[in-house]
Amino acid sequence: MLLVYFGSQSVWALSLLGLILLLAVIIAIQAHRGRARGGNEELPGMIGEVVQASDIRGRARALVRGEIWQVHADMRLMPGQTVRVRAERGLILEVEPVPERDVSPGEPT
Repeated sequence: MLLVYFGSQSVWALSLLGLILLLAVIIAIQAHRGRARGGNEELPGMIGEVVQASDIRGRARALVRGEIWQVHADMRLMPGQTVRVRAERGLILEVEPVPERDVSPGEPT
């Protein structure tokens, strides 16, 4: 019916339009398949800076992703020290000190 309306000269144009629409649908389906990461799911691996030294329990405060978090480490942390987030446990981040040579500012590893 469309061929009668548009004429036989536009068969190629309609075929091209159909392929473009099919490609758009395939791209949209693939985009929705992947799981979106956001919020605190992306914290492990990020780099932060200690802003308050560790207390007796090994808890300190660090600036990670522009927010100050309560962090826990197995060793004493000092202000200005660089740390990497290992895991998230509720509102406390498990961190480990990072040697200064391994730090690339602003990027997760």
